[in-house]
Amino acid sequence: MRLTGTQYSLEKKAEVLELRKAGKVIETYAFKGRSIDELNEEIWNSLRRKGTPINKEMLLDGLFSLFPGVRRHGPIK
Repeated sequence: MRLTGTQYSLEKKAEVLELRKAGKVIETYAFKGRSIDELNEEIWNSLRRKGTPINKEMLLDGLFSLFPGVRRHGPIK
């Protein structure tokens, strides 16, 4: 999933989400047993530290597209 307005993208692998820039993996985020809100906050903080402004709601919508049917506050399986 491409993060609109940035040079970054998120890719879902078996156990982790990979944050990529120009095809290279910058960071990984484990998602098993965590909620979408926790994951959204961690990714948003990471991008903010890198100096990349992104709207939290846009990021959240993208995460929901990667995990269809998951509840916002429930654990990801």
